[in-house]
Parts: sequence; C-alpha cells; structure tokens
Amino acid sequence: MARKRIGLALSGGVAKGLAHIGVVKGLLELGVPIDCVAGTSSGSLVGALVAAGVPPEKMAELAKRTRWRDLVRPVVPREGLLDSGPMERILRRHLGDRNIEDLALPYAAVAADLETGREVVITSGPVARAVRASCAVPGFFTPVKVDGRLLVDGGVCNNIPTHVPRELGADLVIAVDLSGALGKGLSSRNIFGILLRTFEIMQHEKRAIEAKGADVLIRPRVEGLGLVNLDAVDAYIEAGWEAVMAQRDALADLMEKARGRTLLDYLNPLNWFRAGTARPGTGAVQRRWAADTERPSAGGTG
Repeated sequence: MARKRIGLALSGGVAKGLAHIGVVKGLLELGVPIDCVAGTSSGSLVGALVAAGVPPEKMAELAKRTRWRDLVRPVVPREGLLDSGPMERILRRHLGDRNIEDLALPYAAVAADLETGREVVITSGPVARAVRASCAVPGFFTPVKVDGRLLVDGGVCNNIPTHVPRELGADLVIAVDLSGALGKGLSSRNIFGILLRTFEIMQHEKRAIEAKGADVLIRPRVEGLGLVNLDAVDAYIEAGWEAVMAQRDALADLMEKARGRTLLDYLNPLNWFRAGTARPGTGAVQRRWAADTERPSAGGTG
C-alpha cells in the first residue's frame, strides 16, 4: 500500500514568512516528505520556492540580498500605497516564466476576491503573478488582476489554508501559524503602523478556527521580530527551525500514520504495539520512507 501524502500549509505574516524557510529546513532534516504545498501571502512566496525545488539554503541567500526597495515602489495612493510589481519581476528572474502547472510539486496560492469577498485558490497560471496577488496586503499594496478578478492578500479570508493541501491531494497536513501572541501597542503611529496592526489583529482572531484542519501545527516564536524587519533573516529562520524540532515527536507520529502498510504488517501482532514509536532521523524510518515513497518529494528536488 502506498504511503499517505503529506501537504504543507504556510500562513502569511509579511516578513515573518521568512520563518517558513527554517520550517522547511527542519522538515527536510527530519526526513519529512513534502508532497504538495499551499500558502497565503508570504507563505505563498516561500511555498512557490519549495514547489519549484529551491533548497532552503538558496532561499536564505536570496532573502539576505533582498530589501523592501527591491520588492515595491511608491505609487499615487488610489488603490494602495505601494506597487509590488518589482517583487513579481524578482520571482520571474529566479523561477522564470513558469506556470504553476510546471512546478515540481502541486502548489496553490491563496488570495481574496475584492468584489465577491470570497477566497480564491490559484492552482494554474503564472507563478509570480499568483504570489503577487496572494501578497497584496490591502491598503499597502495595490490589488492584482488575475483572470479578470481583482485580488488581494489571502489572509483577508484564510491566513492558515489547511484545507487547500487536501484539495491538492494531501491526506495529512502540516500547518505553520506565524500569528503568535498578539502583544500590545503599535510598532509606529503612522499609516503603515496602523494598517499593519489592524491586519495583525484580524489574523490573530481567526487563527484558532483556521488551524483546526491541521494534523500537526507548527508555531514559530516570531513575536518579537516584527512584521517588516528584513534584517532579521537569520533570526526568523532559526525560529522556524526550532519550532519544527519542538514538534519532532508529533511529526514522527505523522510519518508513522503516513507510512504505507501491507496486509502482512496488519497481521503481525508485533506491529500492533509499534504505531507512533518511530522517530525521525533513525535509520529504520529513513529506510521505510525510501521503500514507501512513490513520487519525488521536496527533499529530492534540491
């Protein structure tokens, strides 16, 4: 029997999304396969790189070279304060003009339709455009047109898209929630600080409901790092990696649930008492995954 497929759901969080790099790094170190990935906002950006087979080390290098001036440019404030076209161009430079259908893994970017108020799950078309739409924080960035629809940041509707990997074929879902503790006070008392704080409050209030669909929930401790601090790349990545290691037992249990079993496995009484006892990183677990895996995971694309 083939093993169950494991999907990854990456939440938004502006610069906090850099913690997803550490999460992916930790999962690959533990031998957890990633069969599909869905992301909201900054989670869609890292998710696209995962689906394209970019290793975490390369993601970190790219993040350290990137500043806000590389990602956005000011515009006349009609639909937003900033245009994220430069971010789309950077993604095209690194991923090419690939469509989502061309990626190594099934992938989806989650956005919100301004006209209908509904969640939009983008599973086809240009990768860079989909990511830009998913990252278009309303008020900050101008909305993005995709297939005739005016789209904004998916966090408006669903910041932790746990149901989307299942729609992509996952049987089990690992979700990453970057909302953390809400804390008190504004980072700054200007329009940027007020907009960011409003969005942060909105996402925090919904997180318990959105996270219910996860089989394993990973919550990096990124509260003190800020929402827009692109100088804290290493700290974000470390927080993501540490959060994975804190959940290594839960991830081992997930891998055991995912493991394909034969009829002889079920008939062997010794196996009745072994479920959930294996731990990632052991030779036995590594060998089982090698035998059970039918298709390449993210760990095999780097």
